[in-house]
Amino acid sequence: MRPEIDAPFFFETHYDGERHPHYGRFLDLKQDRLVEMTWLTGSAGTEGAETVVTVEIAPHGSGSHVRLTHSGFPNQASMKRHDKAWVEVLAQQDKALSGG
Repeated sequence: MRPEIDAPFFFETHYDGERHPHYGRFLDLKQDRLVEMTWLTGSAGTEGAETVVTVEIAPHGSGSHVRLTHSGFPNQASMKRHDKAWVEVLAQQDKALSGG
């Protein structure tokens, strides 16, 4: 990935034993404050819809407060799948960041 506005990216995750490719581009980047990007996945994810993921970062005590929003889903089923997946993904990230 190139951290530049409109730069395309690709990554894949593995969830529930399946491969999930993600495609997107960066919409806005503010160092240490904001990452906003589009992304789309296949039938098991955003169903080809281009969604928007926003990560806002703010200082909080000796660490950071991170707020993640993901919007633009084509339907409730797609949104619910992502709600479930994000809980697990963020728990994995928290574990990795805390050295666990």
